[in-house]
This record gives sequence, C-alpha cells and structure tokens, in this order.
Amino acid sequence: MAHRLQKIWRTIVLLSAALSASAPAAWSQDNADDRESYYRAVSYCRAIWPRSPMALSPDKHIMCFDASMLPGLDVSLTKSLESGGLFVVRSAGGREDKALELADLIRERHATVVVYDYCISACAEFIITAPDHTFVLKHSLVLWHNPRSSDPADPYCAFLKTPSGGGPRMLRRGPCREGSDPVEHSSSRLTRFLMERAIDPSSVAPPDSLYVRKRVTSLYGQTGVDSDILWTLNPRYFPRLYKASIAFEDYPQSQEEVDAIAARLGIKTKIIYDP
Repeated sequence: MAHRLQKIWRTIVLLSAALSASAPAAWSQDNADDRESYYRAVSYCRAIWPRSPMALSPDKHIMCFDASMLPGLDVSLTKSLESGGLFVVRSAGGREDKALELADLIRERHATVVVYDYCISACAEFIITAPDHTFVLKHSLVLWHNPRSSDPADPYCAFLKTPSGGGPRMLRRGPCREGSDPVEHSSSRLTRFLMERAIDPSSVAPPDSLYVRKRVTSLYGQTGVDSDILWTLNPRYFPRLYKASIAFEDYPQSQEEVDAIAARLGIKTKIIYDP
C-alpha cells in the first residue's frame, strides 16, 4: 500500500513539473498569436485607407479608425463591432466630447485597442485608456498634449499650476477669464470617465512625469508664449495611472529615435521624449 501511494505521489510530482515547464511556452505562444492577429488587423486597415475614416471588417471583428475626433464625425458604426473585437486606431486626436463618446463605445464592446503609427492628444488620453487592454505596435508614437481650443469665441489660455500634492509646477490650459487667471474646466462626462478608468483622476489630465513636467514648463518659460508641445510617457508609469493594461511592443529608446519616427510620420510639432 505504501509503495502504491509513493508511486501515485511520484506521478503527481512529475505531472506538476511537466505542466510548470510547459506553462511559459504556452503563454508565450498565446502572446505571439495575439501579436500576429494585431498585425493582420493593422494590415487590413492600411489596405482600406483612405477610402473611409471608419470601416468595419465583414466578420465585424475589426474596426478601423483613422481620423481626427471632430464634432461632426459619426462614430456609431463602433456599436456594430463584435464584442471582444479589435479597435485599430491611428488618430491625431480631436475634441474631448467626441473622444469620450468613442471611448465609451469601445469600452461597451469590450474591445482591445491596437495603435499603429500615432495616437495623439485626445486619442492618448481617452482611447488607449478606455478598454481593459491596449497594444501599441513598434515604431508608433503615443503622444500627450495640453489641448488648445479650436473655438475662437472660447479660447483657452495656458497657465502654470502647482499640483495639490506639491512638486514642480505644471503647464495647464483652461478657458480664458478676462481680468483673472484662467481656470481648468472639467465636464461631468470627463469626471465620470476618469473616475472609472484612472487610478488617481487628479494625476491624469493629462499625465506626465517629473522629467516631462520640468521640460514643458522650462520651454514655456523660455518662449513666453503658449507653446504647442507633445510628449511621450514611459510605460512604467501606466500601472499606477490607469486601470487599463497598456503594452508597448517596443517603446522608443531615445529622443533621436522619437524624432526619426516623427519625421517619417510627418509630425512636425516639438516632442519631448520621456526616458
């Protein structure tokens, strides 16, 4: 009896060892399969552009989005994306309210966001943070930005603000107020989105690092004007900023690499690289 129990135990140990040894390989294969599906989806979207800023694959598993999120854009086609599908995006950003509308639809469809080439300003702030999972292809730029107002009747002004928790001042924009300092504006929809998707809503409007903050405020102080500045954010900050899992296939390794990618993509605005 004792011999039989020993034999059974030895079998269990051997099986456990075999499963443990095979698990990393299986996980790695799953990742490889996911990545391959992302690249196939991007190839599909590149092939149909520029016929339409939005397109849905025949099987409804891939939504291609290549547009700025402007007020007149109809994003309702996203409602037809298959639950758990891929939302493939290349966008220079746009209006906050339209970006939030699209972000809500992406989350409702439980989509995975796949970024190629670039995702700028409102795209970075709302689209990549909306779902549970986002994947950024290599040689792509995710760029944050303090948005400008496109409405001449309601201009935004830049100002430097000391964070509530202390530390270096940060550049912020808000509606100009005659005879007083500009103030930050937050819509109820934005507040709800940040409460749902951010770890700490006060730290992501838009997010930065201390390095980026010092560089941005330095440039603002040097020029004395409302400089248009973009910046990257090292992915190591994301887990403490957002509930979404945001993975970069290959985050740029230097300012020179960022500048080269930007030149290839035709992005001429100054970009600060976050190391």
